[in-house]
Amino acid sequence: MQKKKYYIIINFVTAFAVTLFFSCQSNIAEKSKNHKTPGTPPIAEAFDVNLKYTDSGRLTAILKTSKVLDFTNKSFGYHEFPEGIVLDVIDKEGKVSVITSDYAISYQQTGLIDMRGNVDIKTADSTHLQARQLYWDQNINWIFTDQPYKSLLPDGNINEADGFDANQDFTILNSRINDGIMFIEE
Repeated sequence: MQKKKYYIIINFVTAFAVTLFFSCQSNIAEKSKNHKTPGTPPIAEAFDVNLKYTDSGRLTAILKTSKVLDFTNKSFGYHEFPEGIVLDVIDKEGKVSVITSDYAISYQQTGLIDMRGNVDIKTADSTHLQARQLYWDQNINWIFTDQPYKSLLPDGNINEADGFDANQDFTILNSRINDGIMFIEE
């Protein structure tokens, strides 16, 4: 009878240990699964940021924002700017064009910045562009959108179109499906 109690206790302890082992494994698997979900928190947050972009030692852009969320731990890493940005684009002559937006995402692998919501561009030559969304490709220094935009030119001309692409300095601008008002001297 003593042996029977001993085997019952051993079986009980073994069953308890196995149960604990498998419940811990399940909990670990569940936690690691949660790190792969879209709701994963950022690995870092930064506040009141002032980033400077250079090309061959020349300052090409300054990005200012009140908040940055770092998601570079994801397979397609990115930085999110939930409170918007102010982007100063500086040409080779030192002239500054200013781009603002309510929200932005910068993709690390592609060098693309996606700006959304009240995107506003004021170029060095006083051209004013307004759009809902705008992309800036840092690798090729190109700015573009397929969304409607409106431009107010320094000479008073107004242009509305369904998209454009331009070099970073805005010396080349290709506009699509235009409609606007143009003043022509006779």
